Amino acid sequence: KIYVQGIGKNRNYSYMSKENVLSALPSLSYVPVVGHLLPKYDDNGNVVGHYFGGHDYEITSDWKLKALTVPFGVVVEDSFEFEDVEEFGQMVPYLTAKVILWESRYPELKDAIYSEDVWFNQSMEINVDEYRPFEEDSNYTELLKWSYSALCLLGLSDVKEEHTEPCFISSKVVPEEFDFNKAEF
Repeated sequence: KIYVQGIGKNRNYSYMSKENVLSALPSLSYVPVVGHLLPKYDDNGNVVGHYFGGHDYEITSDWKLKALTVPFGVVVEDSFEFEDVEEFGQMVPYLTAKVILWESRYPELKDAIYSEDVWFNQSMEINVDEYRPFEEDSNYTELLKWSYSALCLLGLSDVKEEHTEPCFISSKVVPEEFDFNKAEF
């Protein structure tokens, strides 16, 4: 389960209303869950684990931007809900979605897991079509129309160099267990 985004004002000075999030929801089905998986090295240069970077890019020799993220999963169609999350004493509605991560294809994903309760931080990637200054606070930009292009796994770590802070404070990936005997599986 991914906590995709909060509703309202965000740390990147954007404002997203629930109404506009609902309008964009159809574009979230089947978007890729991407990430830039980086190796951890010991003092001898041996790979001893992995962690996620962020929305990482490189500049090619012909001065083009090339994404370093690759797909590690996909968002499940129409698996969206809203859940209230407490942030600094206030309840913030968060859009959540179910995702499938391809652990069998990429077993090194398991190396990057932070804990049994929270695996990674998360950020969304969107294509913004319409925006305007937010009427209630001109420091913010109100996003009116957008489409989702990807969800990005971010590093979650107590080690500063391996931690990538998400825009939405509570955006994260949490595991869900399924019982093969249950109809919901």
